[in-house]
Amino acid sequence: MSARVAIACSGLGHIRRGNETWARTVAEALHAAGQPVTLFGGATQLEVRCPYQPLRNWPRHHPLTQPWLSWHHRYLLEQITFAFALRRHLRQHPFDIVHVGDPNLAQQLQRHARTLGLRVVYKDGLQLGPTWCRQFDFVHVLAPYYYEQASALGLDLRNWAVIPHLVDVHRFAPATDRAALRARWLGPAVTDAVFVVLAVGDYLPGSSKRLDWIVGEMARMRPAKSTCLVLAGQATRRAFQRFDQQARAILGQQLRLFSNLAPAEVAELYRAADVFAHAALHEPFGIVFVEAMASGLPILGHHYEVTRWIIGDGGQVVDMTAPGALSDVLARWQCDHALRDQFRTRARARAVSEFAVERIVPLYQQLYRRVRRA
Repeated sequence: MSARVAIACSGLGHIRRGNETWARTVAEALHAAGQPVTLFGGATQLEVRCPYQPLRNWPRHHPLTQPWLSWHHRYLLEQITFAFALRRHLRQHPFDIVHVGDPNLAQQLQRHARTLGLRVVYKDGLQLGPTWCRQFDFVHVLAPYYYEQASALGLDLRNWAVIPHLVDVHRFAPATDRAALRARWLGPAVTDAVFVVLAVGDYLPGSSKRLDWIVGEMARMRPAKSTCLVLAGQATRRAFQRFDQQARAILGQQLRLFSNLAPAEVAELYRAADVFAHAALHEPFGIVFVEAMASGLPILGHHYEVTRWIIGDGGQVVDMTAPGALSDVLARWQCDHALRDQFRTRARARAVSEFAVERIVPLYQQLYRRVRRA
């Protein structure tokens, strides 16, 4: 009999970021493969293709606490209230395994694991590191680099697993009619002759996604009329308006901004672009990389070990702290269509061979079998 698995995420339904995307996509993929799984989140209603159980909690972006609590304390409050509701549910509806990526939620579940009669798997998606992760009986890391770090410290890794993020390579796929997508999303001025660079992140001031860096690098490129930067990200209305005002003062008509899009809408933007650029310096993984690669986009990222491993031969890493490094490569790619085509083919092939649902789901099933036997 397969293990009964709960995948829980305190922010699911409130925001769309890496951990929330991970929980949803993995639960849907496991359910489609026949694994007994239930997804737990904070939204009362959520359109999801698997069994879903909402739990009431205090979301980190609640208007009553956002003005006077730091992000860290708001996130902590969200997890604490979510953990209380989740533990109460698990006492009445038993599961074999709970898989979580929220650190405080994982700690609370680990403390109560024996009384709840379950095993906790912690996904280290916040780069808290091997020393912090050793408190958990079972650890899931997203790339070989993190496993190697833990090995170098001499930790017992028998209950550790490396499972990268997965991507639905049918949902995220190259465009069949890019001209129509550009006309719909970017307007008639952005023809097929325009070099379109896409970046996905968030618009918060000081965000680690560093969309403002990409704006500055695009401003270095000329001629302006033949390029277009498309940004899609999460934001409050105030943060979005502030970013829009600042970025538009630099790029003007070269810029297209979108906020809080649904996953299907973001998938269309991938297919409308020529290349994908991501300026985060230490991304724990970067689901956006595999989504863009599956969509057939050449990738540019920072020269961080995990980013380099994800991209492989599907793009290039550059120093995203060096002014002009990104713009120089973009200018070269803009002129070299053959090179872009090579990267495009390799990126799609790498996404299919390394990160597709069909490859990654068996790794989760193998992990759960090991957890149950331990």
